[in-house]
Amino acid sequence: MNIVIRREKTTDYRIVEELTREAFWNLHFPGCVEHYLVHILRNHPDFIEEMDFVAEFNNKVIGNIMYTKPFVTDEEENKINTITFGPVSVLPEYQRKGVGSALINYTKEIAVKNKSNAIIILGHPHNYCKYGFKNSRDYLISDTEGRYPVRAISA
Repeated sequence: MNIVIRREKTTDYRIVEELTREAFWNLHFPGCVEHYLVHILRNHPDFIEEMDFVAEFNNKVIGNIMYTKPFVTDEEENKINTITFGPVSVLPEYQRKGVGSALINYTKEIAVKNKSNAIIILGHPHNYCKYGFKNSRDYLISDTEGRYPVRAISA
């Protein structure tokens, strides 16, 4: 499948929100909220506009990935800037065809080139290990309660 990955344009906003709704509808619980998250992320100060991409197939937008800039703190309360992606959305009829993988790999290369400290995501390990992500325990990154719920990769 030959897809084109490009930056999202304002004319894509509604299309991306609709495809995100379709991608997540009834996936984790009845309905979904991911399309609303996409809508509000674009105006959030942590949104990284340069890391907002769509995937096109035959001139149709079929996927999207967005990044924001969270941070982690070390034991001395030093703030370490990182990036995170999500949601990664692909229209249901194009899922499991490499679109999401292409978006993740494409943007991961940009993050490495831009010398990002790390990409930290919350997700199921089996979904992200194939991209080189490791358990946050490997990097000694936990939540404030000492749990290791995130997956991380050094960029």
